Amino acid sequence: MYLRSGFIVVIVGITLTSMSTLIVLLRYFCRYFRMGSVGVTDHLMFVALLLTWGTTTINYFQDITSSKFRPSQFRFPEKRPMIEAALRGTLITWYLYRIMYGIALCFCKLSILYFYRAIASHATFRRMVNYTICFVCLYTFASTIASIFQCENPADSWSTTAFLSQFDGVKGRTKPPKCYDPTRLYLFSACISLFTDVVILLLPIPTLLGLRVPMSKRLALIGIFSVGLLAIVASCVRMWVMALWAQSPDKSAQFGADLLLWGQVETNAGIISASIPFLRLLFGRRDKEPDEKRRIVVGPPKQITPNEKDEKATQIETLKFFTQKDGVDHDGGSPAWDPFITVPASLSSGSRGSVLLGTEVAKVHVTV
Repeated sequence: MYLRSGFIVVIVGITLTSMSTLIVLLRYFCRYFRMGSVGVTDHLMFVALLLTWGTTTINYFQDITSSKFRPSQFRFPEKRPMIEAALRGTLITWYLYRIMYGIALCFCKLSILYFYRAIASHATFRRMVNYTICFVCLYTFASTIASIFQCENPADSWSTTAFLSQFDGVKGRTKPPKCYDPTRLYLFSACISLFTDVVILLLPIPTLLGLRVPMSKRLALIGIFSVGLLAIVASCVRMWVMALWAQSPDKSAQFGADLLLWGQVETNAGIISASIPFLRLLFGRRDKEPDEKRRIVVGPPKQITPNEKDEKATQIETLKFFTQKDGVDHDGGSPAWDPFITVPASLSSGSRGSVLLGTEVAKVHVTV
């Protein structure tokens, strides 16, 4: 049984985007019902999901319109009137896809960066995150404007006459449209997108390595953040396919479906990999230790230096996301994901100054 390559793109797109939808919904569930807060990072990812559904819908219409003609018919002038309507539909959907695809990736990256910004208490880390946010917004805005005005008259971007003239110089226009070759823009945008993917992956690594926690826990945190490697691999493959696609108009027709396929993989891999860390809260313990089993000992405050205070604050803020359940910190009790992510003993006492949590008797001792 023969399956059109465009039909495969649609099936893969619907499957991956449905998985992304399920994971984003579970993310909202965990953030709202387990952590008690939904932030900007979640809403940005939701917008990225909606735009991904938009690109999936465009892929569907691309398959419908492109299935009504074959690239070999472009070189026969007598066959062009029969395929002109379908070809125009394909050109329009490609025009819309290029714009929406870049914006979807932008919102996905902004969601990750705003999450970094929320947990960043170190000034250098926060500054680097802010710079990256500005860079992603600027290059997305620039590439979007360039895609919209590929031609001096944007309508020429989906002109069938201009497209078919690439094959044999079809006459019929007194003046050719003023358009630039978009392949360089697409290749440059793909390289910048891959570069930002790598930067986003590496940004939190120095902070996580600098945490004063056991190496096993540091590696566990790095492993969680490194799930984004899936998106980077997909981006690399897509850039390779784009290099083949950009060689000639014939190659564009040959590798167009592959380009769309890996675009779906890249976007959905970004959404899924960025949302999976939040789903660990699904496995958090529901049972809480009763209050009567706690012992609270209040003593004189421990004197710490300013450097120790800043370092401890950095650790607490960075690990806060990984130690909350139902909006409550679990510093000394059951961690939200025990035993994979636990809070070290030093944070159990230091996070509240001189308050120590125990599990022996319900009694309060006050030391003067």
